[in-house]
Amino acid sequence: MKKIFILPALLLVLAACNKKEVASLHFDVSADKTAIKAGDTVTFKISGNPDFLTFYSGEPGHQYEYKDRTNADGTPQLQFTSYRQYGTQNNTLNILVSTDFNNTYTADGIAAAHWTDITSRATLSTGTDNTPSGVIDLSDFKSDKPMYLAFKFNGSTASTQRTWTIKNLVINNVLSNGSQIAVTTIADAGWVPINLNNSPRSWTYNATQIQFQGGAAGIGDNLGWIITKPVFLTKVSPDRGVALKNVSTRMEEYQYVYTTAGSYTPVFVASNTNIYGSETTSKQLSITVAP
Repeated sequence: MKKIFILPALLLVLAACNKKEVASLHFDVSADKTAIKAGDTVTFKISGNPDFLTFYSGEPGHQYEYKDRTNADGTPQLQFTSYRQYGTQNNTLNILVSTDFNNTYTADGIAAAHWTDITSRATLSTGTDNTPSGVIDLSDFKSDKPMYLAFKFNGSTASTQRTWTIKNLVINNVLSNGSQIAVTTIADAGWVPINLNNSPRSWTYNATQIQFQGGAAGIGDNLGWIITKPVFLTKVSPDRGVALKNVSTRMEEYQYVYTTAGSYTPVFVASNTNIYGSETTSKQLSITVAP
């Protein structure tokens, strides 16, 4: 008779031991101070020991509320600097934008697209290096399609042609709160040069500049374009947090320095995760940073 009662009890114990579940998540965070000056350090005290912990500082690019954001409606703004050197020819540089270029970087591809000349929106060098273009509003090119930015050089033989150098190019998406999201820069614009009409010279590019060297009077006619990769004016990368710990480490405090005045909402995201599931929670705080 005893065996009959012992067996069910033993089965219950074994079932409890083999239960597959995520460890219960006990977690909290507090700050040693919530009002600081720029450059001060905040020490966050962490209780519990979650498997994973991620920190969002609340600064632009690291805001928890935007962790899933892929588009942001703002004002796209182009800026660059230019330098015109040598030569006597005028009106050799044009700046153009297309929203229907078909990504075919050839003479036929250029001809098939509609290009809007925005040269008049920019201030160009008349002989001074790093002449600021001013802020060029690209709002009229916002759509669900990508934009392409191009620089075109057009020089004629029989007189010395200009050399044009473009640096510090950036397109930012300026949001209503004044924050800026980088859309593209001169380093990652994906420039593609295209020569037309057997031009003897072409655009060159590197991580800091694009340049067209026209040449002396004896050189032939030059007609060269340089075009960016597709640029999505409202597309943004989701804000990202910093991974502070994983299951193999333990953390009881974390220090962070805020360098710019403002009001911030730091968020710590904790989770316990295994092959059977996960449990996640977050802790939000408020930090005020004075100048």
